[in-house]
Amino acid sequence: MKHLFLSLFIICLSNCSVNPVTGKQDFVMISESQEIQMGRKYNAQVLKQNPIYQDQSLQDYVQSIGESLAANSHRPNLIYRFTVLDSPDINAFALPGGYIYINRGLMAYLSSEEELAAVLGHEIGHVTARHSVRQYSQSQLMGVLSTAIEINSGRTAGNLANLASGALLSGYGRDMELEADDLGAQYIYQEGYSAQGMYEVLSVLKDQEVYSKKIAEQRGQEPKSYHGVFASHPSNDQRLQEVLNNVSVSYKQGEKTNNDIFLKKIEGMVFGDSEQSGVRRGDEFFHGSLDLFLSSPPSWEIINTPNTLVFSSPFGEAILQMTIEDLNYKETPEEYMRRFASDTYDDQILTINGFEAFTTKAIKSGRMTRMAVIFKQDQVFQFIGYLKNENTNLSQFDTNFLKIINSFRTLKEGEKKLAKPLRLSSYKVKKEDTYKSLALRSSIANDAEDQLRLINGDYPDKLLSIGRVIKIVK
Repeated sequence: MKHLFLSLFIICLSNCSVNPVTGKQDFVMISESQEIQMGRKYNAQVLKQNPIYQDQSLQDYVQSIGESLAANSHRPNLIYRFTVLDSPDINAFALPGGYIYINRGLMAYLSSEEELAAVLGHEIGHVTARHSVRQYSQSQLMGVLSTAIEINSGRTAGNLANLASGALLSGYGRDMELEADDLGAQYIYQEGYSAQGMYEVLSVLKDQEVYSKKIAEQRGQEPKSYHGVFASHPSNDQRLQEVLNNVSVSYKQGEKTNNDIFLKKIEGMVFGDSEQSGVRRGDEFFHGSLDLFLSSPPSWEIINTPNTLVFSSPFGEAILQMTIEDLNYKETPEEYMRRFASDTYDDQILTINGFEAFTTKAIKSGRMTRMAVIFKQDQVFQFIGYLKNENTNLSQFDTNFLKIINSFRTLKEGEKKLAKPLRLSSYKVKKEDTYKSLALRSSIANDAEDQLRLINGDYPDKLLSIGRVIKIVK
């Protein structure tokens, strides 16, 4: 074991390099050229899995802001690429070597160019401080340690080391996120924005996190968040306030003119579901390219994910999932089902609005489920309904499962326009306007009032002022 730890000590010494931000020695196991190669490789994977948002003017706008900020950064020698992804998720992230992404879903919740710059500055901070590279190196070291301990002490110790590795690398962690906030605030301040722009962004994200927790509770799920490091509101975080105050004192502010064109740039931007994924409108779902309509019972929620359409009862007590696969055999819906389900009962051969179908009940993973398949041209639409609580009787929700399945049909002529996505639009507040009245006129599928408040930074209960220009969704 002495030789083991001596070897690891030598590895650590031989793989230290100067951190571009701090000037101190960091433990990293890859060179800058390897870092860039890694970024190039994973960039190709990201773009393969996530389509680029098709608005060249918006892409150019984001790239120009990002490039200006990067010029102030600690690694101005890198070529930075900023890409808006066509995703409704509220997220932004960076890869090694200067590849930075922001989802249109996050951009919809920003209200100014300064807030956009703060998001991009934060992600540039992750790149300049080499956070992902440092985490990767720590992962590699833990892998070496795990293997070595396993050789010397047996499998159990190796498993413990793997667990330690997982705990160490679960997200960037509080210190790295705060460092990225600090660096991002420096970069935007030197460009001419206010350092408080970082605070405004974090406030937007915290409001979204609070809302997401409420929705997750209603769905019976775990909440998700993009930044995820503030237990309380950023205004109550002393370390963040110290960071922002220090930036204003320590750096010279740029001379950027206050000519905010952000709202004009995102005018007409897709909000929520894309046309390619299908569009939810209240308790109805419209998909143009699939020529498909489905509806949910009142009070149920339709959740549109990249691979699955989910119908969820209040608090997630009952879930019906729909997925699509290609048909590869000439067979009946019943024959198709038999290949995937056994010990079925209550079998029914159906014709649903002209389409061949089959439904049954079956036990899956120890739970009673409602299963159905519908054939449409050369595709099969698969439905599986299950209950959150295994002690609940399926009959309590089975009528609703069948109602959703039987709503399956093609679009009517007048419905094809409803398969087009919702879009952001600027709106000047009038005397009689409230968020409640605007929500009644909005096409947002769920929680329209909360969503309008969130995209305008007024969550949960701020009032509108006459003459203010806000974002609405049409």
